[in-house]
Amino acid sequence: MTTRHAALADPLKWSAPPLEVRTVTLGISAGDLANRNLHGLCETLYQRILDRAGTFSQVCSRVAAELGVPILQRRVCVSPIDRLTEGHGSEDLVNIGRTLDGAAASAHLDQISGFFIRAQHGMSKWSRQLIAALPTVLAQTERVHAAVEVATSSAGVNMDAIDLLGKTIRDASLATANRHGIAAARLAVLGNVPDDGPPIAGAFSGDGWNDLVVFVSVSAMGAIRHAVEQRLQSHPHADLECLAGEIAAAAFQATRVAEMVGREIASRLQADLGRIDVSLAPTIRPGQTIAELLKLLGVPAFGSPGTAAALALISSAIRAGGRFASTSSASEAAILLPVLRDSGLVSATEAGSLSIEHLASFSAVGGQGLDLIPIPGETSAGSISAIIADQMAVAALHGRTTVVRLVPVQGKVAGERVSFGRDLGDAVVLAIPSSSSGQFVMRGGRIPTQP
Repeated sequence: MTTRHAALADPLKWSAPPLEVRTVTLGISAGDLANRNLHGLCETLYQRILDRAGTFSQVCSRVAAELGVPILQRRVCVSPIDRLTEGHGSEDLVNIGRTLDGAAASAHLDQISGFFIRAQHGMSKWSRQLIAALPTVLAQTERVHAAVEVATSSAGVNMDAIDLLGKTIRDASLATANRHGIAAARLAVLGNVPDDGPPIAGAFSGDGWNDLVVFVSVSAMGAIRHAVEQRLQSHPHADLECLAGEIAAAAFQATRVAEMVGREIASRLQADLGRIDVSLAPTIRPGQTIAELLKLLGVPAFGSPGTAAALALISSAIRAGGRFASTSSASEAAILLPVLRDSGLVSATEAGSLSIEHLASFSAVGGQGLDLIPIPGETSAGSISAIIADQMAVAALHGRTTVVRLVPVQGKVAGERVSFGRDLGDAVVLAIPSSSSGQFVMRGGRIPTQP
C-alpha cells in the first residue's frame, strides 16, 4: 500500500472481517448520441462505453488491492435508451441491447443497464413498445438489466403499467425456459427511484451529473455481525438500544470506507462521486446472511415473530450511522432480502418460517421490496401484477424506494429446489396465494396516494 493510501486507511483501523464494497457503478452520459440510423447509433454507443469504461474494471481492481477492500461487482449504467431510440423498431431495440451486452463484455463488466423506463404517470406508445421488447432483449443478452418505474409518492401507482409488466415478466421467463426463466431476474419493477441515481437494480445515473459519475454500495453485513458478536461476548445481556449503537457504529465505518474507495476511483477516472449506499445484503463470504444476524439478536428463525421489529431496529441504526459518516450517504438504509442470493433465507423457506407474504410485509420496516423471488412457473400474469401492485402501493404511501424482481421458474412448482448457478445460486420456489387478483389490476387507471 502506498504512503498516501496508508494515510487514508489508517484512521479507520477496521478489524476483521474486512468490509466489502458490494458494487461500484459508473454512470455514463449518452443522451447526445440519439440517431435514427441504427448502425450509427450502435457504433457510437459501443465506442462511448469503451472510451469511458474501458479502464473502469482495472481501476476498481487496483484500488481494491491498494486499499485492501474487495469490490464484488463492477457495473455501468448509461442514459435511458428511450432518449436515444425513439422511432426505432423492436428489432432495432434488440440490436441495441446486444450492443450494450457486447460493450459490457469487452469492458469486463458484471452488469450494464440502460433500458430504464419511467411510467409512474402513464405510458406513451413508445414506452409500451420498449416494454414489449424487453423479453427478447433480456433473453438474447447476458449482462443487460432493465427496469421500469411504475409508482411514486407524488404520482401514485400506474396500474396500466403494472398490468403490462405482469405479462412481460412471464414472457421473459418463457423466453429463457431452458434456463429456468433467468431473464426475468434481470427485469426490475421500481417505485420511488431516487433522483440522484443507482445502485438500484437497472436504474440510471440520474440527471444533473457530469458525463461520468461513480456510485458505491457497500455491504455492512460482516462489519455489523462482527460488532454485535463482540458486544455480546463482553456483555451477553446487552439490551437492544446498546446493540443498535453497535450497528450504527459499524454502518458509520462501512460508509467511510465506501466513500474512500469511491473518491479514489472517481479521481482516477476524472468522474464525480455520486451516492454512497450502505446496505445489509448477503455477500459471497460464508456466514453473512440476514438470518444469522437476526439469530444473534435473539430472533430464532427469519420470518418468525420478532423479525419485523429486528429489521426496523437494524434499518434505523444503519441510517443513523450512514448519515453521520458522509454527506453523500443515501437517505435510506437498504435491507436487501434476495432469496436467490441468501442461503439463510433459503434455509428459512425450507424450514417453513418464511413465505412470500412475510417478505412482502417486511417492506414496511426496512426491506426493499421483493427481490429475486423464485415463484412457480405457471403463475399467471394477473397474479404477478397483483403482487407488484401491493408492493408499489406500500412504496407510494410510505415514500420508500422499492424493488420487485419476481422469477417464474419454468417447470417448477412451489417447494421444489432450483439452481441458477454461480451468479444467483440455489433456492426453493416460493408458493403464492392461489387466487388471482388479475381482474382488480386489469381495471387499470392510477391509484392516487397521499403519503
